[in-house]
Amino acid sequence: MDLSIIIVNYNTKKLTENCINSVIRNSQNLSYEIILVDNASEDSSYEYLQELFPNLKIIANTENLGFAKANNQGIKEAKGKSILLLNSDTEFVEDCLSLLLKFLNNTTFAGIVGCKVLNTDQTLQESVYHFPTIWSELVFFTKVIIKNFWDPITYFHKMKYWGHNVIREVDCVSGCFMLIKNEIFSKIGYLDEKFFMYYEDAEFCKRLKSNTNYKVFYHPGAKIVHLQGKSIKIVSFETLKECFKSAIFYFTKVNGRKTGLAFLCLCKFIWLIEMLLFLPFIFINVFRKKLNMIGELVKIHAAIN
Repeated sequence: MDLSIIIVNYNTKKLTENCINSVIRNSQNLSYEIILVDNASEDSSYEYLQELFPNLKIIANTENLGFAKANNQGIKEAKGKSILLLNSDTEFVEDCLSLLLKFLNNTTFAGIVGCKVLNTDQTLQESVYHFPTIWSELVFFTKVIIKNFWDPITYFHKMKYWGHNVIREVDCVSGCFMLIKNEIFSKIGYLDEKFFMYYEDAEFCKRLKSNTNYKVFYHPGAKIVHLQGKSIKIVSFETLKECFKSAIFYFTKVNGRKTGLAFLCLCKFIWLIEMLLFLPFIFINVFRKKLNMIGELVKIHAAIN
């Protein structure tokens, strides 16, 4: 079998339906399987999708196990020579899988390949990155609390200086579309299940490049539309908290305990300063909400192992 496509679903049955139909329309020349992992959806996703796609292989979890662990469940059942991790809120622009599989199979040191990711208005969505650093993630988390503004660190980290129109080696690609040679998992293991969501893709790419001769590539010949954030049906602040916990774990695992602790302390220090700055404006509703949000983040005691 050429390809196994792993899709994790959590309360997004209509998006997942569109995603699967998109795969079927654009994979007619491939031998492939689709493995759907349902993370205990409460919208009758399992019954709905099973009826629509009776040949679909579905793994139904009784609780939300998170993105990494659910993908690993699908990977362990996969029979394809290559594995595609695909978000449920994506759709193919055209028949691109054959092109990417040919590139992956014919490029000796290619272990992972990502594609060009577009927004619904066809503008470019960032999907390739340099590996996270304390400074890039510190800017991200403090910008979330105050407001977005241009900064050179984010500009470099998200590779905005580059046109995204040629094939090139990159540090890491987004987990919304990650095409992987199946043999990679026997060499470096699966996604780290300590990441509930976020950063598992960056850590996996880092582990690949640190422990093997394989490389990560970006290929603009393949395009998908990604409805960013639509596959996450939880409160945005809860998402932010999970993202923060994953960032701490990433730095602890990749750069060591001291780096993880330094990142945690720097974030909390900046947030405490912001709380002092916002305090005089607590009577204004928007500032009161920001104070509450910052206070909850400061309370996070992530384990630094």
